[in-house]
Amino acid sequence: MPFPLIRKLPRMSGAPGGTHFVQFLLEGKYLAALKHAASSSTPAMIVRCSPGSYNHGHSKGKFLNGYIFVDGVVDTGEAGSVHVQYRPDDGKLQDGRWSHSTDFSSVFFSSIEFNNLLYGHLLPHKEGTNPPIRKVVVGLEEYLGAEVVVQFDMPDATVVAETCGVIWHKG
Repeated sequence: MPFPLIRKLPRMSGAPGGTHFVQFLLEGKYLAALKHAASSSTPAMIVRCSPGSYNHGHSKGKFLNGYIFVDGVVDTGEAGSVHVQYRPDDGKLQDGRWSHSTDFSSVFFSSIEFNNLLYGHLLPHKEGTNPPIRKVVVGLEEYLGAEVVVQFDMPDATVVAETCGVIWHKG
């Protein structure tokens, strides 16, 4: 089954030459909701990628940026970044310090972390190897609140993985 909860939105950026990118959106659900947010808010994972051929044809896209929107104010602590914990498929708990948006409603992950969110490892995914992740649980602290826990039920990752250059093809 292809990505039923992710929408492809072609956009043109404001950069000179009109750089093309594709945006994917996956809605999640709160397992432990924000204390200071609208009751109707929905967390989301948003990813922007550039389709095309990269790395001498080994990947068919490029990850531009990705973030998780929680519709609240995340706590940066003393380090200035957000302490995030996530668990792909009930596996090992992963720890990281992610940057935040200017309004503190989102946390940004890197391409390496995106590989881990989709396939459970930090390197690009070699085609035909282990299956994709089916569930990701993310935890972070809300400013002046408690821990926020979000679950993303991951549909088939093939389309987003190809578009974002996560799958490494043999030359």
